[in-house]
Amino acid sequence: MLNENGLTDVLRARFGVEGNWGWAMPHTVRWCECDMLGHANHAAYFTWFEDIRTFGFERDGLEPMSATTPGTSIVDLQMRYARALYYRDDILVTGRVLEMRNTSFTMEYGVWRDGLMATCRSVLVLMINATGEKVPLPDGLRTLWTDRDGAKDAR
Repeated sequence: MLNENGLTDVLRARFGVEGNWGWAMPHTVRWCECDMLGHANHAAYFTWFEDIRTFGFERDGLEPMSATTPGTSIVDLQMRYARALYYRDDILVTGRVLEMRNTSFTMEYGVWRDGLMATCRSVLVLMINATGEKVPLPDGLRTLWTDRDGAKDAR
């Protein structure tokens, strides 16, 4: 059973998860996510991170994505692979907010199977996508991300 953020002690133990993670969701590596050698393709990881990010933002109260409501835009993305994943591997994808500025924030993602398999960091900006207008992060999100994820407020 998942808690409100998706992470339980059972999942922590099963996948070897360490640290505080605001969001988590299990996934099984699908055939279409693999390359011809059977490895999970690098592009699949970014889809998993998009899934956990969307799940988390909705859970945390951001409005559903549209052109006219505040949404996020990725301005930087850095990936580090520790070990390969393969077809049918059961994994856990996690996400958390590390640091917040006025309109932007840094996220970290993890992929777990018998410990950490890969990490990624992204910098996102909250904005109205139709106009490009940057929007300050709501105080409620700042409080939640600070309390739950240990995010640093770097305004």
